[in-house]
Amino acid sequence: MKHQIKEHLPVILIFTVFLIVGFFIFDDFGISWDEYYHRINGLVALNFVREMFALEIYPGIQHGTNIEFNESTKSYGVIFDLPMAIIEKFFNINDSHIYFKIRHFFNFLIFYISSIFFYLLLRLRFNKSLSIIGIIFFILSPRIFADSFYNMKDLVFLSFFTLSLYFGVKFLNKPTYSNALLASITSAVSIDVRILGIIVPFIIIFFSMISFLDNKKIFKESFKKLALFTFLLCFFVVLFWPFLWLDPLNNFITSIKLLSAYPMRLSVFYFGDYISSTNLPWHYPIVWIFITTPITYLSFFILGSILIFYKFSKRFIQLSNKAGYTDPWHGNSERMDIIFFLIFYFTIFLVIQLNSTLYGGWRHLYFIYPCLILISVRGLEYVSKFFKFKYLIYLIMPFIIYTFIWMSKNHPYQYVYFNALVNNIDKKFELDYWGTSNKDTLTFIVKHDNSKKINIFVNSVSEYYFSSLMLTEKDKKRLNFVDDISKADYLVTNHYYQKGNPVKINEDLKKKYKLLNQVTVDNLAINSVYKIN
Repeated sequence: MKHQIKEHLPVILIFTVFLIVGFFIFDDFGISWDEYYHRINGLVALNFVREMFALEIYPGIQHGTNIEFNESTKSYGVIFDLPMAIIEKFFNINDSHIYFKIRHFFNFLIFYISSIFFYLLLRLRFNKSLSIIGIIFFILSPRIFADSFYNMKDLVFLSFFTLSLYFGVKFLNKPTYSNALLASITSAVSIDVRILGIIVPFIIIFFSMISFLDNKKIFKESFKKLALFTFLLCFFVVLFWPFLWLDPLNNFITSIKLLSAYPMRLSVFYFGDYISSTNLPWHYPIVWIFITTPITYLSFFILGSILIFYKFSKRFIQLSNKAGYTDPWHGNSERMDIIFFLIFYFTIFLVIQLNSTLYGGWRHLYFIYPCLILISVRGLEYVSKFFKFKYLIYLIMPFIIYTFIWMSKNHPYQYVYFNALVNNIDKKFELDYWGTSNKDTLTFIVKHDNSKKINIFVNSVSEYYFSSLMLTEKDKKRLNFVDDISKADYLVTNHYYQKGNPVKINEDLKKKYKLLNQVTVDNLAINSVYKIN
C-alpha cells in the first residue's frame, strides 16, 4: 500500500495542488458575455421540465423566462445550464454575484475532473513519466486555465469531449458492454453541450468497422457491443436534452440548422484589420493556435505530428503492397496516435473548408486542445529516446517554470496570453474580447467613489452591465450606465471595438480624459477607466 502511494505521489500531489488552487481563486475571475444568456437558457429548460411533468417546484422563476424554447435555447444543450438553474432555485439564491460565482466553481470542477481523465488517457498511450509531463502541459496552458473558470461553453465542451475521448478509446481498445455504456453516456453528454461532440462516436464507429473488415472473429465478438453503444448513444442524447423530448429527430435537425443558419456576424480584429467573422482568411485558426500556445508545447507538437504522419504513411504503403498487414496501424498505441491526429487536423481542415464562423480567437476549437497536447507528448516520447529522463526534465523545466510564473504574475488575466512568436500584439489582435476584466474596472470605481449614484459611459463594444452582476447588491444599485457621455462621471473601455484602431483610440482617450486606472498584461492595456467630470 505504501509502495503504491509513493509510486503515485507525484500525480496525487499535482491534482491536490490543482484542486486547492482552483478552490481559492475561482471567484477572482470576471463574467463573460455568454454566462448571462446561458443562465437564462438553464431557467428556460427548468421551466420546461416543470411544466411538462406538472411539478410544483420553483414557481417564482422570473427574469423574463418562459417554458418556450427560442432560437438561442434550441441551439445548445443544457447539460451544464440546467443543473446550475436547479442549484440556484433549490437553494433560493437571489444574489447575482453569488450564483455566478457558483457557476464559476462548477465550471472549474468539471474541467478539473476532465483533467484527471486526460491523465488516464495519457496513461493509455504513454508511460507514467511522460503522462505526468503531459498533464502539466495541459494544466499550465494559460488561456485554457483561465477559461476553465468562466467559459461554460467552450471549456465545458472541451471537458466533456475529453471524457468521451477517453472512454471512446477504452471501448476501441477493449470493446466490452461496460465500456460501451460509459462511452455512450460521455459521448451523449458531449453532444448535448455542442453537437460537434458527435466526432467521438464517428471515430468509434469508423475504426470499429475497419477492424471488422478483415477479421470475422472480431466482428462476431464486437458487433453487438457496437450496436449497443449506438443505441444507448441515441437514447442518452435525447434523455439529457429536454428540447429533444417532444420530437427527437426533427428537433435535433432543427438545432443543427439553427447553428449553421444564424452565425454571429462580428468584426474580428486580425493583423491590424477588421474582418467579418463570416469571411475569415483560411489561416485564422492556425495563426491563433500558434500564437497562443506555449512554444515548448508547439515544438513537440510539430515533431509529434511529423512522426505520426510518417508512421501512418509507412503503414499505409505496406498495406497497399499487401505485405501481410491488414490494418494501417500496429497495436492500440499507433491507432490512438492516428485518432488524435485525425481529430486535430481534420477539424482544422473542415473549419477552413466550410469557412466556419469564428471569433474570439480559436476558443470554438478548444476541444481539440487535448489532442494537441497528446501529439506533443508523442514528440516528447521520441526525444526521450535520446536522453535520460532526468536530462529531459532539465531541458523542459525552465520553460514550464516560466509559464507557471507568467500565469501567476498575470492572474486572473491568463486568457490574454500570447507567446514570443508575435509582437506589437495590441496593434494586431484582440485582447479582452469577452470583457472578463470589466469586473475589476467596476470594482475599482465603486471602491474609489462613494457617490450614491455613479454614471458610467461604455466606450467599447462590451457588456459592462453583465460584469456589474458580479458586484454586491449595494454596489450594483449605485451604478448607472448612460448613453450620453456628457452625463457620465467615468468612461470605461476594454479596448474591444468593431472599428477604428484600438491603439489610436486609447491614445486619443488619454489626451482627452484623465486616466485613473488600467488593467495591464505584459504592459498591454486590456481595461481602462477615465474620469470625465
